Amino acid sequence: MAEGVQELLSPENSATLDTESKGRSKEDHAEEEEEQKMWPAVNRYGPSNIRDLKPGRKMKWCTCGLTKKAPWCDGSHKRTGFHSLKWRVPEKPQSVYQICNCCYTKSPPFCDGTHTNLPLILEERQKNCPKKDGHPECEKLCNSCGWVPDF
Repeated sequence: MAEGVQELLSPENSATLDTESKGRSKEDHAEEEEEQKMWPAVNRYGPSNIRDLKPGRKMKWCTCGLTKKAPWCDGSHKRTGFHSLKWRVPEKPQSVYQICNCCYTKSPPFCDGTHTNLPLILEERQKNCPKKDGHPECEKLCNSCGWVPDF
């Protein structure tokens, strides 16, 4: 496996649903937590170079990958378990912001180059998805692996 790929496959690099942990063993909690990891779709492999952002302006970055206005949220995440990330343009502006489109960056909303190894990682995750048999019934997104119908 390529360097960094194993790290991207790890559960720590996904969004998590909130769960209650009372009355369960560590093993039960870890198993349930793994089952509840959410993986976004990939809108595009590579950043958007955004210019002329007004300092202090509030933006909503897409975390689900389904938006038609990448990299910004258009509300497509509804009924997927994802939520947009609220971001304020820094008061000290840059001339260009490289904003992530793959939704797997470790420094949102900025691109960190994670998209370089992502195609093979997603292919493997989707191939081994525990909900793979239910993909045809997915309306928007399988948040267990990032699979999207007709995207």
